[in-house]
Amino acid sequence: MKLEYKGKSKDVYALDSGNILMKFGDAFTGANGVEDPGANQNIGTKEGLGRRNLAVSTFLYEEIAKNLGIPTHHVKVDLDKGEVEAIRAVTLGRGMTFDGIKADGMEFIARNLAWGSFLKRFPSATQGMIMPDAPFTEVSIKNDDANDPFFDRATYIKEGVKAEHYDTALDYLRRITIFLTMLFEKKGLELVDIKMEFGSTADGKVILIDEISPGSLRALIDGKPASKEEIYSKLMG
Repeated sequence: MKLEYKGKSKDVYALDSGNILMKFGDAFTGANGVEDPGANQNIGTKEGLGRRNLAVSTFLYEEIAKNLGIPTHHVKVDLDKGEVEAIRAVTLGRGMTFDGIKADGMEFIARNLAWGSFLKRFPSATQGMIMPDAPFTEVSIKNDDANDPFFDRATYIKEGVKAEHYDTALDYLRRITIFLTMLFEKKGLELVDIKMEFGSTADGKVILIDEISPGSLRALIDGKPASKEEIYSKLMG
């Protein structure tokens, strides 16, 4: 296998079949020593975290495909090894430049409650405030040095993102978030916010890629922030 990409939480390898292999690691992100799924830097590791993240992501991807019919990149999962074979897709926005800032991809974010970095960008919002027209959606580019800036639809389309790809991804984001909000509620969790990535396949189809795991979302239990371990236990218990 040839290493193609080394990320914060997983490494991506090329397979002879044309697919990719994603190996999940045990690192987690945070800031100032505090764990935070919205942060850009790894601050530590937890044994078995990668396998737990993959287990949650696999469960959620299967539920999304079964209940919503939204395609994902999953082909075959090996939880014991913490790896998944996936369809090769080009991450929307990857390699493009938006207002002079190069993107490593685009992150589609949905918020049910105001939390985290959103409060810094909108000081008038209060933590836990119900977002208007929830889920409130926005799209940022992945660029750690620029702190993952947000742009509007017109900017993304102007710089080369296909309008049909952008609109499909945003539609998928809203549908998935509404579905997962209800699923989480049944599991005793309140979904605060969540981020997703989408890619286009060789035939131009938009699919859900990367992962949806405790490392890419926030949730509450009885009004208090749930840890990654608590989210895992609630969803997989």
